[in-house]
Amino acid sequence: MAPVTVLGRYASVLRGRGTALPLVSSIVGRLGLGMTTLALLLLVRDSTGSYAAAGLVSAAYALAFGVFGPSRARAADRTGPVPALLLTAAVHPVALGALVALSVAGAPTWALLLPAVLGGASVPPHGPVMRALWGSLLEGPLRATAYSLESVVVELCFVIGPLLTAVLTATVHPGAAVVAASLLATVGGVAMVATPAVRAVVPHDTPHGSRFGPLTSPAVRALLLTVAGIGAGFGAIEVSLPAFVEGQGGRPAAAGLLLAVWAFGSIVGGLVYGGLHLATPHRRQLPVLVAALTVGTLLPLLAPGPTSMGVALFVYGLAIAPFSACNSVLLGESAPAGTTTEAFAWNSSMIFGGAALGSAAAGLLVDHVGPTAGLAVTAAAGALSLAAAVASLARLPGPEAVRP
Repeated sequence: MAPVTVLGRYASVLRGRGTALPLVSSIVGRLGLGMTTLALLLLVRDSTGSYAAAGLVSAAYALAFGVFGPSRARAADRTGPVPALLLTAAVHPVALGALVALSVAGAPTWALLLPAVLGGASVPPHGPVMRALWGSLLEGPLRATAYSLESVVVELCFVIGPLLTAVLTATVHPGAAVVAASLLATVGGVAMVATPAVRAVVPHDTPHGSRFGPLTSPAVRALLLTVAGIGAGFGAIEVSLPAFVEGQGGRPAAAGLLLAVWAFGSIVGGLVYGGLHLATPHRRQLPVLVAALTVGTLLPLLAPGPTSMGVALFVYGLAIAPFSACNSVLLGESAPAGTTTEAFAWNSSMIFGGAALGSAAAGLLVDHVGPTAGLAVTAAAGALSLAAAVASLARLPGPEAVRP
């Protein structure tokens, strides 16, 4: 496909639909999300000297994000996104500010867990609101392109976020990175509320009656199971890389550069994938993309130094955004009416919940065995994700599927 055609497909999802301003606002908010995990890890590692403690606090934040994400999104489905965005934007910086203050004061690890949980529970739902907006305004191939653009945006945040974290940690203090991340999340949430497209969203006429929301769909459950394993791998690698860099004689904050390379690989993969018009149904694409991710998780184990690690992470990253885009299309098609925002929140929750388990396991292994053992958690999680994707293939919607 010619480059002009590819660029034209991306331009067409933004032109005349009121999605450009919400997208830019969500980028600001999710830039903070791209900073927070690494910033917390470096902050707690600096104050306690322990990767296990840092992994535990990061896990508490990620687990709270995962547990409370669906309830925030359900509120957005039932009342519209504006109240949910404003409330979380008010609470989030207060919680993370308290965590920084306690950490700088030398508080024990257990005292850091409560603000970490509150901070994770109050992350503004930038992503679920934006993904639901795409789904409501676009149809057919343009929807797949929009979700590819969405995935690229997320990865862009995970390129710039770790770099900002590394710069602020090296030049100021890890706490400055945590505070900056919380403020970006708040500004992004408030800016989304100010856009006409977000303010125009109204609750669905017939809210889904079940308290389990989108989880009543077998296809949604299958997709979430696959993404949980991938999230566990993400969490493990974010904990393992600072230890890997430190073992190579560098400063742990330099892991932000490697994480940026990893995310850049995902951006490249996502831009290519989104510009294609593939005839293969998304349910058939999914296991292939998960298989590519699984192969990618093995590559960091083979890297003897920082340069080869960067190459390994770039190749690994190539499949991340294409998987995310394909998964988003299937999730949007599978969610029962009136539960779309919540379905996408569950997707984020499973990623962060998996990341919580992965980061906690990797933190213990890194402290007691070494960074290679932490990276092995990523590879094991990738294998489990592939098994889940293949086993759940029959539950995924076909081309003729319609929403219940």
